[in-house]
Order: sequence, then C-alpha cells, then structure tokens
Amino acid sequence: MNIRFLEGKGKSMSSKSINFLLFFMILFFISCEKEETASADPTDSTDTVEEVDPCAVDPVYVSFQSEIDAASDGDTILVAPGTYEGNINFNGKNVVVASEYLTTGDTSYISTTIIDAKQSGSVVRFENNETNQAALIGFTITGGYAVKGAGIYINSSDPTLKNLYVTSNETYICNADNYFADAEGGGIYINGSTPIIEEVIVQNNTSESNGGGLYFANTDTDLTLVTIESNIAANWGGGLFTTTTTSKIKHCHFGLNSADRGGAIYAQTFSDLTITNSTIGDNTASDEGGAFHNTASTYRLTNITVANNSSDGQGGAYFMNGTATYELMNVINLYNEPQDFYGANSGNFAKIDYSGVTGVLEGIEMNNSGDVQWGTGNLDDNGEEIFADAGEYCIWELLNDSGSASNQAQYCDAGNPSSIYNDAPFGPERWCQYQEAGGFNLDGLDITIDTSSNSERNDMGAYGGPEGAWRRVSRN
Repeated sequence: MNIRFLEGKGKSMSSKSINFLLFFMILFFISCEKEETASADPTDSTDTVEEVDPCAVDPVYVSFQSEIDAASDGDTILVAPGTYEGNINFNGKNVVVASEYLTTGDTSYISTTIIDAKQSGSVVRFENNETNQAALIGFTITGGYAVKGAGIYINSSDPTLKNLYVTSNETYICNADNYFADAEGGGIYINGSTPIIEEVIVQNNTSESNGGGLYFANTDTDLTLVTIESNIAANWGGGLFTTTTTSKIKHCHFGLNSADRGGAIYAQTFSDLTITNSTIGDNTASDEGGAFHNTASTYRLTNITVANNSSDGQGGAYFMNGTATYELMNVINLYNEPQDFYGANSGNFAKIDYSGVTGVLEGIEMNNSGDVQWGTGNLDDNGEEIFADAGEYCIWELLNDSGSASNQAQYCDAGNPSSIYNDAPFGPERWCQYQEAGGFNLDGLDITIDTSSNSERNDMGAYGGPEGAWRRVSRN
C-alpha cells in the first residue's frame, strides 16, 4: 500500500494541471450521467451512440483528482487542510482519500479540510463498482448542485463514508425538452449499493423534490452514529427518503428536518426500517407525518424517543398511508402534534408494547384504516413535566418546587422487563445518566439528578436498553 501526502493547494490549480485536465477531458470526455441508445436500424453495424444527459453538469475536478486517477487499489491519499474547489470521482479506484483526521484523530481536520463543488455537480461520485475499500474519511463536503446526490452520489458501488460533514448541498429538478429527472438526495444519494456510513453529519441540505438529507433506493444501507438535521425536501422525506430499502438505523438523531410529507423519514414501496436507540425530534411536515410517513412499508422501532414533531395536516409522529406497519417497543412519544398516530386508506397495522403514547389506545386515530395490537406495559403521556437535555431527550422528572431533577419519570424502569432488554450498566459509557449526574444549570436552577434508584430494567427511550450507552455525533 502506498500513502501519498498532498499539500493544501486551496482552490487554485496550476496551469500545467489545468492543461493536463483539459487534455484528459478531450481524450476521454467524462460526464456525470450518460445514456446509451442503440442505432435505430437493427441491421446497422455502427457503434452505439451515446447521448449526453441534458441535466448533467460538466465537472471541474479538484487538484488532487490526478492523484486518485494515478493510484492503485489499496493506496491511501492524505489531503492537507485547505479548501479544494471542484469535484471528485473515484473512477473505480478502491483507495482511501482522507484528511489528516485519519492519522491524528483530531476532529478539527474535518471542518478545515473542505471539498467545495461550487455548484458544479455532485461533490463526490462513486459510480464504477467501487467496494468498501474505497473510502472517504474526514472531510467537509459542500457546495454540490446536482439532480441526484448533490453532496455524495453513489450508484452500483459500496464505498465507506466515515467522519464526514455533508452540508449546504442542493438537488434540483431537471426538465429539458422531453427529458425529466427528479431531484433526489440533497446530501447523499444511494441506489443499488450498500455503502458503510458511520459518524457522519448530514445538515442543511435541500432537495426540490425528495430526500433533503438522504435518498435510499434498492439498498441495504445501514446508518450508525449519523446526525441528520435541518434538511429540507419540497415533497417527501426531509431527513431521509427510502424506496425498496432495508436499513438498520442505530444511534442516530433526526432533528429539525422538514418536508411536505415525512418530516424526518418517508418510507415507501416495501421498505423495512429497523431503528434502535435513536432520537427523532422537532421535525415538521406541511401535510402528513411530522416524524414518519409510511406507505406500504414497515418501521420496527425499539428504544427510541419521538418528541416535539408536528404536522400541519395529520400524524404528528406517525402517518399510515395504506398497508403500513409500525412495531413499537420501549418507545417514548412526547408532545407530537396534532396526534401521535393517524391512519389513512386501508390495511394499516400498529403493534405497540411498553411504550408511551399520548392518550393511550384512545389517542390513536385509525379511522377504520386497519388494526392496533395494543400490548402490555403501555403508558399515557400524562402531562408530567420532564426535562430533556439540549435536544438529547434524556428523560427525567423535573421537580420545579425543589429545583431538582429525579430519575423517577414514569419512563424509567418501565420498559420491557425481559433481560434481553436490560439497560447498559450504569457508568461513564452510559452518557445520558453519567454526564448529567454531576449537575448542570437550567434557567438559573442548580439541578442535580439522582440515579441511585434506577435499576437494570429497561428505561423507555433512546438511552435505555443494552445499546443505550451512546452519544450522538454533535452538531457543528
């Protein structure tokens, strides 16, 4: 394996590099997306004609693209801090492209090593059968402007994405002559691929249609320690849009995302999403499903907190649009407006156990659209005052008269008592309890949390259960 160290070159390129790039483009003509059409006459022996996608933007590559092109599989290219203007295409190379975060562990390199496409297409593209050995690590990805995957575009490839900040990218709808392409995946677009995505922030991205933060199609992609926040989709899926997708989402936060339908997540067409130990808060929909929108798909939710989500129409937390399934275990639902659950059309099903639901069974508005299996141990949000730290949704009862907080909120020790759901051991690794046990200041009150009576039985919510020892990737 070779390791190449690149000095920060900022946004400029030498005239020699530019001339070489122009020469390279003239010879090989790299375009973002192309379609191949056969000759109109099947007896014609002429070569296949390539039609240029009218929606594509000619890329302008970063100064170290030549290093990627010259590298061999297994090489590592280390990029010094700086702002690099242009695009990257891995071009089938299974190489690691990383900032100095890779060798130092210093997270400041993520924010100071920037790839800025300056609205010239996708910032980074994987579209040539790259494997998990092709990795992008430790960068800020910004300035993308494309029809699909403005920040990162992944098609028929399985790269590794780690420790990235994907921000301020935008997808647009292209309608050129008789050609139409929908906007999909403002931050990250994935189709027919299984990338690894860990410790990534997807923030402040937009889409003129679907998937403001992420767009998943025909994929088994999992998300681990990913923060998806303040993304906007004009239509569906402010944080995440999925279709024909199976995905495991763990230790993630969806917050402040917005869309017409599915403020946090919109799942359709036989998607199957398993979400554990995650927070879904402060997302909004102008029509349906402040947190989740579900059409012919399944959500399996264990130890998550769904709080402060809202819809101008129906389904502050959960909207069911026909043959939709929700399975809830050890889930807290708080302050979702106008209601937690709303069913439309037919064939819907909700299975709820050891979870807090506003208004309990009577608060679920199914409208004869399906069935509810109301299980054991469910609680009503009875309006008690709770303390949720800085959007992290660490749930404690707040005692205003004494200015102190207790762990005796009704959700503590109220989850499924089976040992397979037992909480992670109390200690420094269990951030939600340990971090707050030392005390903090809220509105001038010195608040101390007593954790002495908290047992190993599952605490409902994002920080309960065996995987409850986590802290989300912080917002920038």
